[in-house]
Amino acid sequence: MRNKSCRTFFLLLSLTLLTVVSKAASERYRCMWRDDPATTMTIGWDQASGSAPLLYYDEVDFGKQAAAYRFKQQPDRIISAKGMNNHFVRLSGLKPNTVYYFIIKDSEGVSQRMSFKTAPNTPNERLSIIAGGDSRNNREARRDANRLVSKLRPHFVIFDGDMTAGDTFEEWREWFDDWQETMGSDGRLFPLIVARGNHEAANSSITELFDVSNADVYYALTVGGNLFRIYTLNSLIPSGGAQRIWLDGDLSANQGVTWKMAQYHHAIRPHTLRKTEKDELLLNWATLFYKYQVKLALESDAHVVKLTYPIRPSRDPGSEEGFIRDDEAGTVYIGEGCWGAPLREANDNKSWTRASGSFNQFKWVFVDQEKIEIRTIRTDGARQVAEVSHNDVFEPPIGLVIWNPPGGDVVTIRNRNFRPVAEPPVASRQEQPSTRPSLPNAATAAAALPLEEEPEPNPSDPNDWSVFPKLAPDEKGNVLIKYNLKLGCDVSVQLINAQWREMARIEFPRQPVGEATKSLDVSRVPSGKYLLVVKGNGKLVRRYQLLIK
Repeated sequence: MRNKSCRTFFLLLSLTLLTVVSKAASERYRCMWRDDPATTMTIGWDQASGSAPLLYYDEVDFGKQAAAYRFKQQPDRIISAKGMNNHFVRLSGLKPNTVYYFIIKDSEGVSQRMSFKTAPNTPNERLSIIAGGDSRNNREARRDANRLVSKLRPHFVIFDGDMTAGDTFEEWREWFDDWQETMGSDGRLFPLIVARGNHEAANSSITELFDVSNADVYYALTVGGNLFRIYTLNSLIPSGGAQRIWLDGDLSANQGVTWKMAQYHHAIRPHTLRKTEKDELLLNWATLFYKYQVKLALESDAHVVKLTYPIRPSRDPGSEEGFIRDDEAGTVYIGEGCWGAPLREANDNKSWTRASGSFNQFKWVFVDQEKIEIRTIRTDGARQVAEVSHNDVFEPPIGLVIWNPPGGDVVTIRNRNFRPVAEPPVASRQEQPSTRPSLPNAATAAAALPLEEEPEPNPSDPNDWSVFPKLAPDEKGNVLIKYNLKLGCDVSVQLINAQWREMARIEFPRQPVGEATKSLDVSRVPSGKYLLVVKGNGKLVRRYQLLIK
């Protein structure tokens, strides 16, 4: 059975020949989630001047040419706060695990072209997460950490409060100016999941700047099907009462999620003597973390570095400050700030402390069905760090400094219920390719996807593509490509011009084993010679020459 799919593959090479468009009056861009991370995205910005802004977006990159984008939307919410004219567009009905390109056009011009990527909706996709907080005072340290967000390209950022020191207009404008350093080298924005800290004077500091869905700033989002649910709690309002009732009910209703993590600002047991204990958080939250197996909790406020062993609330012999180590069922607590706030001495370790320190840092967290991995990243000197490969955001780039305390540089939390799915024999997969969409991990699949048998181009003339099958559009501007997958994987199709520049790309996530046919709309591709390259998990599968007259 052939897997047929009609997908658009628009391209406007002529865009590069058009006159420069004037700059828009929008700035201080950010993106967040209010709802399903796989199908929604909220884009926020400060409309410094100009009027009638519209956000234009598409799966295809049309640069700054607004008329070429298929979709447009006006702001859903406009609110003046902290000296900024905050606009929010709430996009919905998006495709999971998909890159969308967008611009903002207003009466004064067009913004730079930016992009975002929706979250996957399957637990088979590994997640990369940056988690931290406390960016208050030291702008250079804050910008260093922000630059590393740009270079590590996470699926999203968890930020648990104290963005500024005084919650003033000027500080917030500076904070968002600095946040632009997180933008990827290709214009990618990385979603923020934010909590309130004690230096945010009111809940409105969060809701009016990040369009958080709950006015009390406690909420939860699930990413990756049933893989990961992140709970954002508010330690600046009562931890009991309505907030505890909600937390208990939501945890109870989501016990089928593989991993649960919480973030909140005040550390329950801070690792500096400068901060007080938070017994009420232990009583109202930590007990629920243990009851419902929340395996990871991110805390801030103390401005020190902290990693604990798995612990649970206890007054039994061997416990300390209300917790005891429990490697089987405990929660790992990480933190505590250091995104640019003044550092404090880590002088209050416990018997269940794994490691502590005092330096600018955030956590780099990987999540898959089998395990959670936590690395502590020293954020100073970010300009000396390379960027991760866009095809493998889990490989530490050159120059990245990962803290390596005596216990090791990676904290691993394993899923004791995980049972790997055995791959069927190759012969079985070949007998029934259309009914068994095998989806191994990316590394296995990439190594096992051989290039289909086809001649290699002339090494003395790399632009001689005549050895590849020739394609020409039909009367409607469509071309058909075919390829065969030995293993299920993510497939991409790249359009390369004669100067070997990638002009466009389209993704087909989670493609099944077997032969596939794809219809691509190239009706808007200018005349010329092109190379179509089909890849599976980054490995070459097939090539075509495309001639457009």
